[in-house]
Amino acid sequence: MKKSLLLILFSAISFLSSYSQLSATDYYNSALINDSLKDYPAAIHDLDNALMQNPVFDSAFCMLGNIYIKQGEYKLAVKAYDNALKFNTTYFDALFGRASAKAQLEDYPGAIKDFNKAIKVNSSHARSYYNRALAKGLLDDYTAAISDLDVAIDLDKNYTTAYYSRGFWKDLAGEYAGAIADYKKAIALDPSYREAYMSMATAMYQHGEKKEACEVLKTAAEKGSIMAEELINKLCN
Repeated sequence: MKKSLLLILFSAISFLSSYSQLSATDYYNSALINDSLKDYPAAIHDLDNALMQNPVFDSAFCMLGNIYIKQGEYKLAVKAYDNALKFNTTYFDALFGRASAKAQLEDYPGAIKDFNKAIKVNSSHARSYYNRALAKGLLDDYTAAISDLDVAIDLDKNYTTAYYSRGFWKDLAGEYAGAIADYKKAIALDPSYREAYMSMATAMYQHGEKKEACEVLKTAAEKGSIMAEELINKLCN
């Protein structure tokens, strides 16, 4: 009995001792696991411990920002990325993350500035151009948005959402033929892309091509679009 109690005590002491000796990297790796399990509170707790061990751990701050974005806590995400960038001003993931968080906060000029910095660090990252295009488009700079999407598509010829987005901004810029061509390309890459069908049908209808628009809407309805079915009843009968 006495031996069993001693073993239990020894095990407890050994566990506490090893736990107290966990390094910042140990906590960071634990946060990676909890993040992959979508246990964000546990991941944040791990990162807090990592930062207590190493207050200049830029990767921990960056992961913290990523988790806050997943939780919709965009202001907290910006602060976390700010801290990461204090210690590494060219940290691509932190620049891209902060730009994305600012865009969610509708700080489009701030987002564009950070995307500019991210692209300077990594000029071959198609998604940076795609996201910067969105921010520019929302500031009504359609020409600049289309230009960024041109680059994104040059970097990734199968970037389906980039074709769709470029079609959308071309449509708003009055480039009807180019918009239709991009919508068709998006659909060719992803035949289930309901939004592309809907946007293409809308553009066609607004340009007087009612018959063609209705055919596209029928295809969208076949793909499961309830909105397309509603529009068919209103516009095509």
